[in-house]
Amino acid sequence: MVFEEVYRSAGIKSPRLGYSIGKVIEMLHSEHIRNLPTETKRASLLMALEAAGVQVDEVLQDATLRQRAINSYEAIQRKHLEEYEARKAQDNCTIQAEMELVAAEYAARISCNLDDVAREKDSFRKWQVRKQHEAQSIADAVALCVTPGKTSADPMSAFRELAATGDPAYVHRG
Repeated sequence: MVFEEVYRSAGIKSPRLGYSIGKVIEMLHSEHIRNLPTETKRASLLMALEAAGVQVDEVLQDATLRQRAINSYEAIQRKHLEEYEARKAQDNCTIQAEMELVAAEYAARISCNLDDVAREKDSFRKWQVRKQHEAQSIADAVALCVTPGKTSADPMSAFRELAATGDPAYVHRG
């Protein structure tokens, strides 16, 4: 908001003869006064006000009113900002809670997947144990089917020997 709007909404009217504190500020920025020493500026300003028939107290009263208006406006804006910030903080808390809920749901899904994989691995390990027993049974049976002179102490080696011969009875057909 532009300062003039703040002053207008605060009900501040232009002082008599238009010599507000704004006019004084304008005068101080004038190329005729701006580079002068402080005491010379003061003397020039007071002389101009006196020549215009304006009391210094009127300008000071206008300055006080305007300062109060901008301070009041600032307080209102600060309150709006704090309320806005509080609403956004509450929104952020809600979003955080939603995010944590979603994260928990995904974590549960991941956990289920990991449990499923663990069950599958366990099932596969159990199958491997059964397979080893089956392979051992086959190897034991094969070892008994082979002539004693051709076998070694390891029944599986007898099975491997038979499979390596290319005998159609022992070659896997795929």
